[in-house]
This record gives sequence, structure tokens and C-alpha cells, in this order.
Amino acid sequence: MASRLSEKELKEMAQQLSCPSGDEGIAMGETMNTGNIGMTMNTIKNLECKEGERLLELGHGNCGHLTEILQQTKNIKYTGIEVSETMCEQAALLNIHWIENQRAVFKQYNGITLPFLDQSFDKIMTVNTIYFWEDAEKLLSEIYRVLKPEGIFIVTYAQKKFMEKLPFTQYGFRLYDNEDIMTLVNTTDFKIAEMVESSEEVTSKTGETVHRLYTMAKLYKLPKTSITQK
Repeated sequence: MASRLSEKELKEMAQQLSCPSGDEGIAMGETMNTGNIGMTMNTIKNLECKEGERLLELGHGNCGHLTEILQQTKNIKYTGIEVSETMCEQAALLNIHWIENQRAVFKQYNGITLPFLDQSFDKIMTVNTIYFWEDAEKLLSEIYRVLKPEGIFIVTYAQKKFMEKLPFTQYGFRLYDNEDIMTLVNTTDFKIAEMVESSEEVTSKTGETVHRLYTMAKLYKLPKTSITQK
């Protein structure tokens, strides 16, 4: 896919997608929320959250989608975690109502270690962040640690064959297809429950309308008895 942007502009875009900052980061957060909303809500649907469960989202951006999440299931407790200070601040501003009602919490982290106790969450999700994980195996082990036994983690990502056509992904992105994800998951204690494939028409970050192919990898943490027997 040809781009009208210079190499410098593409590199700056890739950096903002990885860790939005400043005024440009705020604008990118709005763009990402709009562009990712279909993938995000489809991920929530497949998580099948139940009343009273605790949900963790990694890389929530400005979290303009939070109201839709919390209105779907009664009394869900949401925690969002971000590497971007700008996105943490924006998410808190946009969702002050949910914070004040003790339905939402936002935290910043280092991208590798999760600042939570073991078995803190029933469900965990992340959408379009895996390309930027500094140490994927370590972060997956951390996600496994903070997930309750029989909990579900969904990692949603655009397919490599789609992403490699976008001009900015050559700068700092690690791209995945389903086989890559299965290989990565096999280095952890997670079990793959299913790989749900989907597609949608979206406007790319460079302005073109594109057909995006993506997968929701639904990972399962074994029951406590199985963990003990390992």
C-alpha cells in the first residue's frame, strides 16, 4: 500500500501508536478508539462477562469505549492499564463518572510487570497491543499469574498479511499470524480455547479504506486442581 507520508512521518505515527504522548497522542487516542471499536466490542462479546466479575484491559488507549462495556453487564469492575501516561490521563478524564462510582480504575505500568496480586481478575483482554510487547513471554506469564483459575484472556490482533501492507508497521511493530500466536502461547501455561477470526472495513491511520482481517485468540487458565497437579 503506497503512502503519501514521508518516512519521518511514518516513524512518528508508529511511535504514537505504540505509546501516545502529548497533544498528538491525544489525537491519536481518539483515532485509535474509533478505529478499534469494532474489534474491542467483538472481544467483549466473546469474553462473555458475568455479573460482578473483574475485568482487566491492557492498552486501553483513551478508553472511550468504557461506557459501552459497563452498560452491557451489571456490576462489572473494570481496571485499565497503559504504558502511556497521556492515555491514562485521558481515560481518567473521559471516565470520571465510572471512577467516582468505583466501577473503573486506571493505572500506568512498564509494559512487562503487572502491579496486581495473583488471581485478581476473572477476565482479561487486549486489542491491537501485542505488536508492541517488549517481552511477550514475560507479559503472558504475568497475565496468567493475575488471572483466576478457569479465567479467560483474549488477545485480539490484526493478521500479519493485513498489517504488513500498512506502511508504518515496518517501524517498531512485531507482526503475528495465528501460527505465530499458537507458538507463543505454547511457551506458557495457557491453553487455547479457540481462535475466532473476523473482518471489517475500516479507515487506516493513513486515510485509506481497508479490509482488516483479525483474530481473537481465546486463552484459558486451567482450574486450580489441574494447576496443582502439574
